[in-house]
Amino acid sequence: MKSKLILEIAKNEHYLIDSRELFSIKFSTSDKFKNDKILLKNDDYYIILDGIILNKKQLLTENNSSNWTELIVELYEKLGRDFFKTLKGSYFGFVFNKKENTWDIFNDHIGTKQLFYFENENAFFISNDYTDLAKYLKSKQIKVSLNENAAYLILTYGFVFEDVTITNEIKKLLVGHSIKIDNAKLSTSKFFQLSNNPISVSEDEAIELLDQKFRESVKLAFEKDKEYDYEHVACLSGGLDSRMTVYVAHELGYTKQLNLTFSQSDYLDETIAKKIARDLKHEWIFKYLDNGTFLKNLEEITTLTSGNVLYYGLSHAQSLFSKLNFQTLGMIHSGQLGDVVIGSYSNEVSSHKPYKFGDGAFSKKLLHRIKGFDFKEEYENEEIFKMYIRGFYGINQGLASSMNVTETHSPFYDVDFLKFAFSIPIKYRNNHKLYIKWMKKKYPQACEYVWEREKVPVKYNFWIKIKGHKIPLSQVFNRILGKIGFVKYGSNTKNHMNPLQYWYESNPELKAWIDQYFKENINELNDYHNLKADCEKLFNSNEWTGKVQVLSLLSAIKLLNS
Repeated sequence: MKSKLILEIAKNEHYLIDSRELFSIKFSTSDKFKNDKILLKNDDYYIILDGIILNKKQLLTENNSSNWTELIVELYEKLGRDFFKTLKGSYFGFVFNKKENTWDIFNDHIGTKQLFYFENENAFFISNDYTDLAKYLKSKQIKVSLNENAAYLILTYGFVFEDVTITNEIKKLLVGHSIKIDNAKLSTSKFFQLSNNPISVSEDEAIELLDQKFRESVKLAFEKDKEYDYEHVACLSGGLDSRMTVYVAHELGYTKQLNLTFSQSDYLDETIAKKIARDLKHEWIFKYLDNGTFLKNLEEITTLTSGNVLYYGLSHAQSLFSKLNFQTLGMIHSGQLGDVVIGSYSNEVSSHKPYKFGDGAFSKKLLHRIKGFDFKEEYENEEIFKMYIRGFYGINQGLASSMNVTETHSPFYDVDFLKFAFSIPIKYRNNHKLYIKWMKKKYPQACEYVWEREKVPVKYNFWIKIKGHKIPLSQVFNRILGKIGFVKYGSNTKNHMNPLQYWYESNPELKAWIDQYFKENINELNDYHNLKADCEKLFNSNEWTGKVQVLSLLSAIKLLNS
């Protein structure tokens, strides 16, 4: 069960919370990975640390300590208010220094555990759960209203980013920043910034160092399961990223794995994952997504995200995770962000090109509706911009379904691994070149299996270039058929992991449910005439993606108004 925190901190002694206190702390957690967590209250400090700290044992050894709570206090006193940046993992927490009357509220380097905040003339309000914070504010008679720019971000990017949330009042903590409260003033302070400034390294050297750091990252995460005697759980699909997590972990000795797959039945994501799990002698659970009926969990997902991201990106995973008992299972290991860490969001030989608003958007049809948007951060270049916006702010919001049942981690998240991977020159990384060479050199057996994206094994060597794009020779005929209308793969066919258009068109029950939800809730937008008209137009278009965007937004507003 997800841990939840709500902090209310009075700005002065004239505003007493519950008529007696200058601050209120509402915190609940589970016993999952409980020895990584800290709840300390003494004469000097009030400290909460929640999540998984993957380098906990290393820190204890390096500091000759056997007491985790005492070590955290020692690190705070020795390293200062940004002490938490020495921690690796997925976490959030705070330190209230009673003598100095200062608060430091933080999360991990890439914001996997989100934090939200609001302030008025009386107090600061901070929480790791957006829905809970919005409800808490409303219980205090504080208005919470729809942010129209955020609504259009959902209809264009598919998620909100930087400090924007679905409401005007609540802000999200920027990735790589912490909150500091001093003298009744709140500020945010940057403690981490990813850079892609290239180092001088040969391709062979890069592969050796990359592999070394990846194996270290995999080991850290899987050892955390062993520390608690939990069973290893890892998602597995037809892509490369989850494959490398599963395969390298197996090679390192973590052979007792439960692999999870969800996909349209008989598609490559099922058949490839099944073959890998069978060959490695892993346990394997497959949940088929045929007919798309799981998509009715819209409002269940919205309670996890408050509508700050498109719901269907979490819907399939939630439909599986909600049916499993995680009492004896460890964290969910994934390959999240692997293709854009070892690969890149940029296909250019030079990644140092400028960026602009709209880069990385899911759909640009309604970008013009977003007024006066200014980025809160300056990003070095397009690759870093897309990594933060699409990766850390977008894709990472999909972690909510995993974090609702247990912890989750990807070896590609490790800070040292991230920093090194992004320092490898883009000429090696772009178009998966380094990724494929790494696999072929270090894990040739993993190259025997088909790569879902290209429909050929990774070891396949016969490629041709058409208009600058490399295409497997065996797939040229299928590509030609696709160009003339005979599509074999895609979301409008059943040959896709999530064939959304196909489900909508072939399942009358699902279509009726989607259409009915729209009709019942479109009037939630009556006060926003342009937004309502745009949603009606988008929903009534022939594209399924537009319907999902609109339903995500309507569900968010329904929750907001409840």
